[in-house]
Amino acid sequence: MALSVILAGGGTGGHIFPAIALADTIRRRNPDASVGFIGTQRGLETRYVPAAGYPLSLVASTQILGRNPLRAALGLLTVARGVWQARSLLHEANADLVVGVGGYASVPAVAAARMMGIPTALIEPNARPGRANRLLGRFAKRVFVQFEDAAAFFPPESVSLTGFPTRIGPELRETGRESDDKGEDSLCLLTVGGSQGARSLNRAMCSALPRLREFDELSIVHQTGPADLDEVRDAYAVSGITAEVEAFFETLPEHLMCADLVVARSGAATVAELCVAGVASILVPYPHAADDHQMANAREVERVGGCIVIPDSELGARLADEVVTLLGDSDRRRQLAAGAARRGSPDAADQIWDSCVALISGGAA
Repeated sequence: MALSVILAGGGTGGHIFPAIALADTIRRRNPDASVGFIGTQRGLETRYVPAAGYPLSLVASTQILGRNPLRAALGLLTVARGVWQARSLLHEANADLVVGVGGYASVPAVAAARMMGIPTALIEPNARPGRANRLLGRFAKRVFVQFEDAAAFFPPESVSLTGFPTRIGPELRETGRESDDKGEDSLCLLTVGGSQGARSLNRAMCSALPRLREFDELSIVHQTGPADLDEVRDAYAVSGITAEVEAFFETLPEHLMCADLVVARSGAATVAELCVAGVASILVPYPHAADDHQMANAREVERVGGCIVIPDSELGARLADEVVTLLGDSDRRRQLAAGAARRGSPDAADQIWDSCVALISGGAA
């Protein structure tokens, strides 16, 4: 079936990488399908979408809510211009389906599709949906959610609990298992604060370094984000602990598959990949996330025994103790890993695409 599908949205890696994973699934399942992206100039999509081999078109969009009246009015005008641009792009692409993947650019594209009678679907990755998706969800034919708690925010007939697409495909899952041949005493600790990093998490981990000297065969991988790279590298150098420290790892999924313990924020994409990888984690929700959605994400994983949650305000007091305890307790790590794996959805992209195909063809899936 030769279909034309537009994936709309972007901004952070948490929006872009799952969208690319879905695009790859569409291309694998329907080689004749045309898959394109609509994003904005400010997002990471300008870097990663073309690198993945997909065309990217840019529209105007911005945040509307939470601003003073004048800026809200200007924001509405910007979004209206984006809707006009998106209408032209969707017409040119002869789009059969628009999937909103989150981020500012999803709003004008999904709104334009709705106006043009093009079927629309949304991917809502968080336990507490953002305001844009709550609005768009009233009109979308399908809303694919990762967390059970998110379903209550959308019309019941449109919601599907599919999980969230990840970069960890079947080949990586298989090779990751095959390569996990470390000795019993060899451990790998991964710290990651998302694509932009997390200052409080970075500094708390640096403060914990003296406690980690007791582990003779511990390898550490630390993604700092661009702002804290030099500071974190200096801290490791002073501690005398060798680590792989970078602002951003293109190969983060591979590192996840090899990790024994992960310390991370609880953004939706991070949580999805942790669960698919089936790895023990300490989650530190970003305290200023809209509607505290990162805490809600983390608590859902904690509820099934898949992680330990440390509020950001308790990070300095608790992180070192929790990391040292877990590194020294293989049984507890296995319990957490099994809990995470139970809520992993390795086939999320395939499930979403199956439902989208049925939607395009007029089915009820």
